[in-house]
Amino acid sequence: MNMEKLFLTHYYFPGTDPWKNIMLLPKEEAFRVAAELAAQHPDTASFGRFADFVNYYPLRDEADRFVRETFIRLGGSPKLPHPYCFTLMECEYLRNWFSGGEKIVLDLSSLPDDQVSFTLGDSCALLSRKATAAVLTKSMLLDQLRKAGSVEDFLKTLPEGYAYVEAQLWDRITG
Repeated sequence: MNMEKLFLTHYYFPGTDPWKNIMLLPKEEAFRVAAELAAQHPDTASFGRFADFVNYYPLRDEADRFVRETFIRLGGSPKLPHPYCFTLMECEYLRNWFSGGEKIVLDLSSLPDDQVSFTLGDSCALLSRKATAAVLTKSMLLDQLRKAGSVEDFLKTLPEGYAYVEAQLWDRITG
């Protein structure tokens, strides 16, 4: 398996700034922005979570905190309190969720080991289902990919209902 070909993808709604993370805003401002975005995009899956922000916000906050604290225990040194969420490789489900929008692609080999973590499935969705998110460092993920033989074979080992590996980028790195 050639590790140089691994990349992370961040999908985002057309015309929005992918480097704006609502969770990095002060709480009151985050709720205001979420209400505006939900009102502007009522029929869009990616903004649907903002229509229910009173439930989404604490869940996202808890998931980010859990992943961050676990990543620190594993040797990570995150610069941000909340990450930018990517997926390992491509994910058709997320591309559609963001209305076939735009994306940022970063070469995994170019990212500092102490600024990227991974969960096997969506960390927020895992938490909402009361499942424990398995947090991996970059070297842990690469080791599991090597053992599986390919990304495709590795994805088959994910918990049922999870089609991708979520990557958390803990610094604004534009690759």
